[in-house]
Amino acid sequence: MIKPLTSLRFVFAFMIFAHHLTFLSKSDLPYFRWIHEYILKEGYIGVSFFFILSGFILAYNYRDSILNKKISKSSFMIARIARIYPLHLLCLLIAVPLTLQNVTFELSTWLKQLFFNLTLTQSFIPIKTFYFSFNSPSWSISNELFFYLLFPFLIILISRIKFYKYNKGLLALFLLLLPLLMLVIPPIHYKSLFYVNPLFRIFDFIIGILLYELYLKIKDKERLISYNILEPFSILLLVFFFIFHRELPLVMRYSVYYWLPMSLLILIFSFQKGKLSNFLSSRVLIFLGEISFGFYMFHQLILKYFKDFNKLYFHIENEYLIISILFLVSILVSYISLIWFENPVNRYLKKALKPKAKM
Repeated sequence: MIKPLTSLRFVFAFMIFAHHLTFLSKSDLPYFRWIHEYILKEGYIGVSFFFILSGFILAYNYRDSILNKKISKSSFMIARIARIYPLHLLCLLIAVPLTLQNVTFELSTWLKQLFFNLTLTQSFIPIKTFYFSFNSPSWSISNELFFYLLFPFLIILISRIKFYKYNKGLLALFLLLLPLLMLVIPPIHYKSLFYVNPLFRIFDFIIGILLYELYLKIKDKERLISYNILEPFSILLLVFFFIFHRELPLVMRYSVYYWLPMSLLILIFSFQKGKLSNFLSSRVLIFLGEISFGFYMFHQLILKYFKDFNKLYFHIENEYLIISILFLVSILVSYISLIWFENPVNRYLKKALKPKAKM
């Protein structure tokens, strides 16, 4: 476990949680409307952090095992599916009642949406009612599954190409490809492609893998690095980019704009050497990081169910209280899920699906 990065997972999961507090845009309090418009709306950038981090962490944990053939592709996929699919399936089932009360409900469309969600392929469908259907955050899990399928091949390919040593021109072309596509693809397709589609978001994931290659290249020289300076600098750089985000078009901010600060943040904190790393390694923050996947998957469902129950029974209007309830319930449900569902099911599936050794 890279403790500071585990803790940072919760920070970015919370940003996505804040992004979904859309009711604040209609608040009677002007400062809530301002906060939502200029800060919370940009919280979707947490997804980019997760994609880059996913590439980095998988390379950190599996690169050598895959290159040295110490782990099979099937064992790798079983481990990854056992981690993400059970919780996705649980959230999908919890979301079903919400979909049935939709005023535009059509059985044929619903069954198609269900199929794509069950197969975790919804993010390939460039239609909002499909890729955001049922539990909307699961579109990113659809992407992750696609990344997992490609990961063993990407690791082998990247290790052979050796970007940092011989192919800097190829690396530059790779980094420029997505911005160039933004110039030729019509704006109407921006969100469905550049934000959601895994064929476009794979760039974030590959950057994470390349970041680990850079980590390997500089880790022997880390004694020359002052982490007590670089750690706060990496945070301030991300804050700087965030402050001026409105100067860039939305399509750039889906991923490309934040590549540099997020990559630097992950790289610097992966060494776990500075005082901020020590702070982020506290038990409380690590705990929050460990429940961040559940927090991410449950929070939108909790928000929707609370909205319905609040309208029918509670009639709570105080927005401070509503935010507090949503946050605390999301934390509690995520903790219960991790201890009583995710971890036990994960262990069971890894054991049950483990490839049998050849005699």
